[in-house]
Amino acid sequence: MRRLWTRFWKRTRDLWERAKREHSTPREVGWSVAVGVFCGCSPFIGLHMWIAIALATLFRLNRLWAFVGSRISTNVLLAWIAFSEVELSHRLRTGAWLALGPRRVVDQVLQHGLAWELFGDWLLGSLLVGSVLAAVLGFSAFRAARRWQRLRLRRPGGPLPPTSGSRPSAPPAPTS
Repeated sequence: MRRLWTRFWKRTRDLWERAKREHSTPREVGWSVAVGVFCGCSPFIGLHMWIAIALATLFRLNRLWAFVGSRISTNVLLAWIAFSEVELSHRLRTGAWLALGPRRVVDQVLQHGLAWELFGDWLLGSLLVGSVLAAVLGFSAFRAARRWQRLRLRRPGGPLPPTSGSRPSAPPAPTS
C-alpha cells in the first residue's frame, strides 16, 4: 500500500510540474490567463473551465493558467459580471438600462423564462466585458510572470544571465 501511495504521489507531482512548465513564457502565461478570463465571462455557466482548457489546448497555451483565469466566474463575481454584461449590452442595443439588480439578473436567467430574453444581451455583453477583463487581467498576468521570471533568473551578487539564452562568458583573467 505504501508503494502504491508513493507512486501515486510521485505521478501527481510530476503532472503538476509538467502543467506549470507547459508553455510557460510570460507571454504565454498572459495569453492563457486572458483566454481563461474571456471564457469565464461567457454565459455558459458550468462549462467555463472546459471551454478554457479546450481553447488553451487549441491555441497551445498553458492549460493550468487558462483554468485559473476561468475561475473569475466564482459565485461572488458571477452576479456582477452577468449584471454588467446584460446591462451594457441592453443599453447599447436599446438605449435604456434594464430595471434589474445584480442578483436578479442571475436569478432571472437561471430560474425564469426571462432567460431567453436576456441570453442575447448576456452573450453580446460577454464579448464586450469579457474582452476588457481578459485584456486587463491577461496583461497583469504577463507583467507578473515577467517579473517572477526576472527574479528567478537573478543570481545573488551576480548579473542577470543574457536574454538570448546563451551561456555567460567567462570572467576576464586576472592581470598582474
